[in-house]
Amino acid sequence: MKTILFISPTGTLDNGAEIAIFNLMKYLVSIGHRVYNIAPIMHDNRQKKYQTKCQEAGIIPYFIPTLKWWWEDAPGDLPGTENERTYYYRDNIQRIRTVIREDEIDLVITNTVNIFQGAVAAACESTPHFWLIHEFPEDEFVYYMDKIDFIDDYADEIYCVTGTLQQKLATIFNQRQIKQFVPYSEIAIRTLKKGKRTRIVSVGRLTERKNQFELVQAFEKLNRSDLELVFIGGWDKSYKQKLDQYIVQNNIKNVSFKGHVEDPWAEVTDLDLCVFTSKMETFGLVYVESLLNGIPVIISDNFGHLSAYEIFKSGQLYSQGDIEQLSMTINQSIKDFVELKKIAIAFVPTAINYYSVAESYKQLIEEINSTLESKDKSIRHLKVLLSHNEQKSKLAKLESRVRGKINRMTKRFMN
Repeated sequence: MKTILFISPTGTLDNGAEIAIFNLMKYLVSIGHRVYNIAPIMHDNRQKKYQTKCQEAGIIPYFIPTLKWWWEDAPGDLPGTENERTYYYRDNIQRIRTVIREDEIDLVITNTVNIFQGAVAAACESTPHFWLIHEFPEDEFVYYMDKIDFIDDYADEIYCVTGTLQQKLATIFNQRQIKQFVPYSEIAIRTLKKGKRTRIVSVGRLTERKNQFELVQAFEKLNRSDLELVFIGGWDKSYKQKLDQYIVQNNIKNVSFKGHVEDPWAEVTDLDLCVFTSKMETFGLVYVESLLNGIPVIISDNFGHLSAYEIFKSGQLYSQGDIEQLSMTINQSIKDFVELKKIAIAFVPTAINYYSVAESYKQLIEEINSTLESKDKSIRHLKVLLSHNEQKSKLAKLESRVRGKINRMTKRFMN
């Protein structure tokens, strides 16, 4: 049995990285490990739900006060002043170090490239540290290319999402092995409700990155009054306005928006065709969910979709950005729907075998179960500088004021 501490990006269940690793933590508890989890206090009901689910699963959560939890140059705001953020970074490291010591942690796992505190705390305590990377070093996450030397120095092992991301990071970290995992989401296999006619369905939040505008354009090209296009999921307001404007200006009929629903797959029928047009995904969980529910599916050839496709090799691919090809693929799929549906249903048992928590994290679980080793990091010689011991410093008044405010907020939140 190992005692493992996870450092989480948000402490909520509204993003793929958190959902995937919550399932891993839950599984590790089920096979006998003791699991702790540190996340930033969010002060909203999403985290209360997360806390409840952790406790029900036997995971021990700690929520700590922060200003900026992610790297300074990571996506997000910069609350407070530089001095205030520096104080909280140092305080967060000290809190993590305290948990490592007092709870006798055997391994620290940071569940995102966007956080450094767990790596530093583990190094100060000479505790093994694994880094799990879900993010491609592109677009909003391109900033971490400048952190590669730090990540390399402070990770005893680096794991990332299998497929294209693993291949890319293997070239960036060219002096070490980059290990891999499949993000696992617990998916309920259901009997889909009966449909009246075949529809084109997209599941997921409407955003620029999800690229549903491309699907609207492809649907327009079909020019078929017998088809319906259905979007299931919430939206970014400006992006939804862009879609609405295009639909009205081009007089496109039979497009509907269901908005956010708690169980989106309950809205999908046995006659639906799923289409996912994302510009970028780390893995493509909605694609996997479609396969597990026996739904014919078309996906864009972004890196994340390709990574998942390499495992399952089911469904159809089109070249992202090629609206003509997408429209033709949809049209042919509607013609061949009966045969595609038979293939999709027959593939479900295979998909289930491929997609289990034990298989998804097989390499990582095997390493956790083995003898863990950590090479000493040089920062251990300066660990006293990272302790919260500045009561007589110029920051004393600031620390007292901010800590008092945070403590009051924490008590209200936890009560």
